[in-house]
Amino acid sequence: MTTSENLGGLLAPIARSHPRRSVPGCYPLIDPITTRYADMDVNGHLNNLALEAMHENIRATMNSRIFPDVYDPSRRELRLVTAQNVVHFLAEGYWPATIRAGIGVGHIGRTSYIAASALFVDDQCISVCDTVLVVLGDNGPVAIPDDARQRLEAMRLRVD
Repeated sequence: MTTSENLGGLLAPIARSHPRRSVPGCYPLIDPITTRYADMDVNGHLNNLALEAMHENIRATMNSRIFPDVYDPSRRELRLVTAQNVVHFLAEGYWPATIRAGIGVGHIGRTSYIAASALFVDDQCISVCDTVLVVLGDNGPVAIPDDARQRLEAMRLRVD
């Protein structure tokens, strides 16, 4: 009996991403991130939390292009909140390195979308991340505005 069976399925494992997600050309936006010495752990490789911060950084870069005022509290009309964040660590990375962070949109719903990112050292994918982001107005979730939906569509992953 597995742990998820013991708890009524509450701890079901999250499936690995599509194999194409390990290919840099899948991502419409790629930015370089220089690793820091402080990103290493005691084993000498890049720390999981540092890698998660790199996923967060590329996600914020994409979000600011789709929702231009989302990070300016004095101008924004909408907010983005994370409903779920799943990270898979596929290989170790080492300092010093330049990480190429790629991102695209994996799914678009009525009030939410999935930001799908990956981290590459050279052409090796060391981590993928899927984050469900919900668009909020003053009173809770709202439909994604048409102009933002068009920008999200333009950022779809290229997995075909």
